[in-house]
Amino acid sequence: MSPRRTFLSIAAVFLLLGLLSLVFPRDGVQIGNSTLRFPSILEALQEFRSDKTDTAQIDPEEQIRKMLAETRAREFTKYADSLNFYEEFFRQGPTRFDFPANDPSWFDRFFKRLQEAKDSGKVIHIVHYGDSQLEGDRITAAVREPLQALWGGSGPGMVSPLADIPSYVLNSHSIGNLSRHRIFGPVEEHARHNKYGPLAQVTELRGSATFTFKKSLHQKGYPLAGKFQKVRLLANKANLKTKLIYSATVIDTIRQDSLPDEYKERSQKFLALEPAVETFPGLSVYTWDLQHVTESVNLTVRGNADLYTISLDGESGVAVDNVAMRGSSGTIFTKMNGELLGASLEAMNAKLIIMEYGGNLVPSVNKSNLDWVERVLEKQIKALQAVAPDADILFIGPADMSKKINGEWTSFPALTMTIDKIREIALRNGCAYWDMYRVMGSHNAMISWVKQKLGGPDYIHFTRNGASHMGNLLYNALKLHYDYYLFREKHGIDSSKLNEIHAFADSSKNEADTLIKKSDTLVKQNDTLVLTPIEDAPEDDDFGAAE
Repeated sequence: MSPRRTFLSIAAVFLLLGLLSLVFPRDGVQIGNSTLRFPSILEALQEFRSDKTDTAQIDPEEQIRKMLAETRAREFTKYADSLNFYEEFFRQGPTRFDFPANDPSWFDRFFKRLQEAKDSGKVIHIVHYGDSQLEGDRITAAVREPLQALWGGSGPGMVSPLADIPSYVLNSHSIGNLSRHRIFGPVEEHARHNKYGPLAQVTELRGSATFTFKKSLHQKGYPLAGKFQKVRLLANKANLKTKLIYSATVIDTIRQDSLPDEYKERSQKFLALEPAVETFPGLSVYTWDLQHVTESVNLTVRGNADLYTISLDGESGVAVDNVAMRGSSGTIFTKMNGELLGASLEAMNAKLIIMEYGGNLVPSVNKSNLDWVERVLEKQIKALQAVAPDADILFIGPADMSKKINGEWTSFPALTMTIDKIREIALRNGCAYWDMYRVMGSHNAMISWVKQKLGGPDYIHFTRNGASHMGNLLYNALKLHYDYYLFREKHGIDSSKLNEIHAFADSSKNEADTLIKKSDTLVKQNDTLVLTPIEDAPEDDDFGAAE
């Protein structure tokens, strides 16, 4: 068919429809139970104009705004649900941290530094100071192992050249003309000066000494702590003669004609290269970067010097130092030489300092001397902040402690007031706080821990299993904050966006509360609820249940 004929055919159809609309009754034509209607030309034109007008009235910018608002609402709803999971723990979880200004992002700076250390091949140190609850690497070991598995690193960190308390992860032995002084403990053990180094002790070397460190055979649960590749010695002299021998596993290849190669492991001793020596104010740091990972080191040092610590670390990642001080209340930092302590922490790249004290204060605390506790502990925090301004400080308060009163084991009466005061001091000075008393279950929790063989028979100290359990709880709480950090980093949620999400969640909650209130009002206004029956509803016994 030609275009002319097509056009004439279409025009004829429209003409016939127009004539039909003119003659068709307005009320329609009744056909049985139905009515057939046909729109008039005026009605068709009016509907066309209405559609055109409605289309013209739509604002493109308003459309975009609505689409963005809907997208934002969907996005914020998803974020708000996830954030609520974390923030509910931050508010009510028994293993939660307390933060200055209730800021759960307090650990962010530390997490960024851990990642930077892992990426750049550096070692970052967490120094865990505490009392006898930490002896033998307790609590610390359970925190260290998963941290190193997550961020890299190995080794036990800083250890004493002349250790007197066996470690669960490391065997150490020393021979030579050595004497040790500690700032904590009996007065007769104090040095004639205040230069103690990062472990709050100093070992005097006069002549020659050899230090041997080996992985403990008892530390099966902590394999990373028994391996190291970087050895450092902190001393007050830069001209010491040293020799370091270490053992490492090497693999020999045995080639055989017409047979696959065989591989055989054997232990071989290596002489390390001369150490690099870096100087700080009042401090010299000797560093050996070993070619192989080792589990055994022999270090010989000749000269007259003060030795502060030997650090056994991995090539990179995180190191966690266990610094236990039996009988200490943590009131020793103001008595130490600040320049040396600061130089030591800087040399070790210490970015988190944990102060776990308070248990030794509890038996002597009462309302009359609580102000003294506040003053002395605040001075310790400020002293560490002054010498290590680049490090964050986490204060861990005392665990539940029991004594017999009228023949019954019960928590020390002054325990809660001591904990409240320490928490107040820590938060006021920008430190985070972790409440071991709350973690255990609060009042009289030690009784339950003793029954479970997590607490010792003195109802004060943890057993090794109890200390490991507490360390695991601390790590898990820290890991949850790391997950929270990763979630915000992944979705680009900074503090500004976080506030917007909270505002959105609050607005949504208010709207929901308003609807609930309206619903409650309607229920109160209508004592009887009248249901309108549905016409021609099927007679099905299951209809109501399905609805």
